[in-house]
Amino acid sequence: MTANVDLNPYGSHPPDRLARSVLAVTRSLPANWLGLRMSMPLRRIAIDWLGDRPVDTTLWNARVRLYPSRNSCEKNALFTPQMLDVIERGALAAAIDRRLTEGKTFTFVDIGANVGLYSLFVAGRGGAQARILAAEPQPGIVDRLLFNLRANAGFEVRVVAIAVADREGEIELVIDNRDSGGTRLNKGLTQTGGAETVRVQCRPLAAILQAAGISAIDALKIDIEGAEDLALAPFLRAAAPELLPRLLLIEDRPSDWAVDLYALFRQRGYAVAARSRHNVVWRLP
Repeated sequence: MTANVDLNPYGSHPPDRLARSVLAVTRSLPANWLGLRMSMPLRRIAIDWLGDRPVDTTLWNARVRLYPSRNSCEKNALFTPQMLDVIERGALAAAIDRRLTEGKTFTFVDIGANVGLYSLFVAGRGGAQARILAAEPQPGIVDRLLFNLRANAGFEVRVVAIAVADREGEIELVIDNRDSGGTRLNKGLTQTGGAETVRVQCRPLAAILQAAGISAIDALKIDIEGAEDLALAPFLRAAAPELLPRLLLIEDRPSDWAVDLYALFRQRGYAVAARSRHNVVWRLP
């Protein structure tokens, strides 16, 4: 089932009275375990009320249309943005601010962009000095990403509706209809269990960067549900030093990888800068 997308103009779906009341509470909760637990029953009430309807809101200086019912990242961004990837956003914010202080452009690559939350965060923080490439192959989800970007005039984000992999051609995408954030590339290692699949275009990271005219990367974020090795291993082995991202944020899933990516990171000079519950932040010295 392709994720639904409503292309009516931004502002067509403001939060109604119940959603406004819930958001006023959940967005004011502390960004800790207790705050998260307190938010859960309230957001469940709101999601049951909304069904598959979206909500137009603002997030990190950006306009967004979020669909909280079947995508965990949209749910978390709508109800508790203050708790969403705090460590990762902090590392990105510091890197962006340094580049802005120097008067330089901040180049960000977002692999597995989903509806664009990281791209919007960087664009909202970096303004005219942010240059962003967002890769997202999932039908419907990439349309939500494009809508969110079009709702923000002046953001310089290039979207490629393609999967980043270890080859040029097509690859199977296994759709998670309960949570679009769980949709994954089929690496051929396990059965799909009768899940819905779709064929999408794929391309190596180096080729995508070359086509986009990117020769240096300030930060790269990758979250592609266990297929990070397909995207990064060939790139890390062959990339020139000047093309390596200075900051690299990756979902921590080494048990899903056929390659020891962390060993490759260390070989290329990376060191761990921070860890969160789900992700690791690596930095070049």
